[in-house]
Amino acid sequence: MILFQWDDGNTKHILRDYPERDNSISEVESVFADPFVMIKEVRSSNDGEARFQAVGLSNRFRVCSVVFVVRNSQIRPISCWPSKAKVRNQYAENTEKRKQEASGRNQK
Repeated sequence: MILFQWDDGNTKHILRDYPERDNSISEVESVFADPFVMIKEVRSSNDGEARFQAVGLSNRFRVCSVVFVVRNSQIRPISCWPSKAKVRNQYAENTEKRKQEASGRNQK
């Protein structure tokens, strides 16, 4: 089970500071349930805390990018937005490749 860390700070930033992104907590969390989610480290913050970016298909069928940190074994989302075309294409290519790899393993 994946645990998430939400408080006034990240809720305000993700849900209210950018209303044009039309985010919801359930949509942000659903990105991590995507079996083809792509996660990479993007940088460290000033205090040395590693930041990651997840790109995955949400429960609203949007490919979303979520920047997050891991604190106390919980995912703390920092920002979320609908992915741009380039990232959506990378996600689609990666998903197709992983599906083909899984298909090949299942046939053996």
